[in-house]
Amino acid sequence: MENRTIETQIKYLGVVAAALVFLAAAYSLPTETFFGIFAAGLFLIPAAFFVYVVQKVAKT
Repeated sequence: MENRTIETQIKYLGVVAAALVFLAAAYSLPTETFFGIFAAGLFLIPAAFFVYVVQKVAKT
């Protein structure tokens, strides 16, 4: 069995907590609201990646 540090365990717990919040939101919110939030997330991930790449290019 591998030895996990406390930082790794905190990351795992954070991912599990985020998944549980996502599942609870999917269950409790109306369909239109949930799809709107999901679509916003699908937009923000590429936008954040684009900003990251631009910052890396600007530093070089």
